[in-house]
Amino acid sequence: MTLDIGGRGSLLGGGHLKLEVEFISRSDGRFNLEDPHSHLASMCGSQFDMGPCAVVRHGGVQILLTSWKTPPFDLGQWRSQGIEPERLAVIGVKAAVAHRRVYDPIAGAHFSVETHGPCSSNLKRLPFQHVHRPVYPLDEVGGTP
Repeated sequence: MTLDIGGRGSLLGGGHLKLEVEFISRSDGRFNLEDPHSHLASMCGSQFDMGPCAVVRHGGVQILLTSWKTPPFDLGQWRSQGIEPERLAVIGVKAAVAHRRVYDPIAGAHFSVETHGPCSSNLKRLPFQHVHRPVYPLDEVGGTP
């Protein structure tokens, strides 16, 4: 089947991605958190609901599709979908920092990638309209690039 994936969070993003995918599984999206001390647990307790979910495959890449925005802060999210994250060669996570608590212990390496959207680490990419200029880091201020 062909699906439009993502691109619904912000007008600053790159829009959806149209992919031809193979359906793998679906679920109600509820899972128990594995780390009771995680950032996610501090927000929601011991359980989380991603809404109805599906796992699809595009080429050799498995993609977890959630109905509700779900921060990637607990490996129980994957296991609830029948995926063992420790067995994966690569895991792509869209998050700023809090994901590292759960992924660093199972990762051989960690790479940050600059993506489009409202959470860019490159503030010069954001369309500020009501900022008194000049201001660091958007402009040179007092000799600071």
